[in-house]
Amino acid sequence: MPDNYEQLIYGFIYLQKASLNGTIPEFSYVGIDWNLFIDLSIRNKCGVLFNNAISKNPQFYGIPNEILDRWNRRSKNEFMISYKMYYEFVRVMKAIDKNNVRAIVLKGYALAVLYTGIFQRYSSDLDLKFENQDREIVHSLLTGELEFVFDEANSKDNVSIYYSKWLKIEAHFTLWEDYQGENTEVLKSEKLDDPTTLTKVKITDDLSITTLGVTEHLILQMFHIIKHYIVEGIESRYFCDIALFVNRYIDDIDFNRFYQVFKKMNFEDFCLVYFSECIKYFDMDKRALQGRNMKSPEDELSFFRDIIFLGKRDLSDRAEYSLLGILSPYVNGGKITEDSKGKRALQALFPSAKNIDQKYSYCKKYPVLLPVAWGHRAIRTVFFKITKGGKVYGAKKKLQESEYRIQMMKNSKLI
Repeated sequence: MPDNYEQLIYGFIYLQKASLNGTIPEFSYVGIDWNLFIDLSIRNKCGVLFNNAISKNPQFYGIPNEILDRWNRRSKNEFMISYKMYYEFVRVMKAIDKNNVRAIVLKGYALAVLYTGIFQRYSSDLDLKFENQDREIVHSLLTGELEFVFDEANSKDNVSIYYSKWLKIEAHFTLWEDYQGENTEVLKSEKLDDPTTLTKVKITDDLSITTLGVTEHLILQMFHIIKHYIVEGIESRYFCDIALFVNRYIDDIDFNRFYQVFKKMNFEDFCLVYFSECIKYFDMDKRALQGRNMKSPEDELSFFRDIIFLGKRDLSDRAEYSLLGILSPYVNGGKITEDSKGKRALQALFPSAKNIDQKYSYCKKYPVLLPVAWGHRAIRTVFFKITKGGKVYGAKKKLQESEYRIQMMKNSKLI
């Protein structure tokens, strides 16, 4: 971590704001580690957005020409990839429409149209929600006419993954993936994908997409942010998504319903923290608080640092979803107590039948099999550590990193 990392973190946030509104930040970038800054912008999927802003006034930022030239080339390449992904998206949506299948676009291009240019919001995949009864026709369409490859190894019960050369599709058959618990019951009761609430968003003159109603979509976006924040960390670009979405639909969002939903899930305080930061730094309309007081993280710098570093303490850490088994119960509605780290470690290693991962659902039905599930879980952990190396944590590292995420959850008032 550089000595002036506070400048790096706040410089990142102020540039993100300036990139959205076309202004020059009131902030000094003298001495910034531009190579690290660019790396972080790309990891947060803000590379093209930031590059556009800096390229308009490189003298102000003081970025060396050779670094800017490399970044320009990389951004041009990223733009071309986004361009090809977009036309693959158009091809997919037209084929789905032709086959009379209802596909609800979640986030993605439904949010990209809120930006100055649709390619300023980079996305690595396309999230589509289908009805459960359409599983077979969706699979047949994607793997047949559209020539996508089904990724069986990484698919889940309720999320099927498909690849083509330019696009990854996550076909969702629920809005909460494979999570089950108190919080998903709250979401189920809200009927976020009720056909009567769906809306159309115009992408181009000849393409409109179906997406969730505005209140429903805001609920889904915040649940998605919270879910990822708990189990792995989130990207800074979600600040842009939420600020732009709320400002565009401020008069149509039912905020009373929104807060009631997150209060039931015990996530209301986090929403207030997140909204307050969007208001403070990204010009989000303060009416989103509906008269509530603004809330701040206990340590704002740590809050932003955790987000900009995507939940990692070490940028060389490339592990993905390694903490899912330990922390997913808190997405589902489990409560983190003030127990000692040792007790939490035991709970993580030997979870109850209620809190164990859905992969071991057999012990939820037959609790007597819980010790079998613990052994099964341990074998899977060892297997993935051997086969995937640095992409997953060992048991000791899992416990260390889960404690860090718990500290970040406390800092942001999720606990």
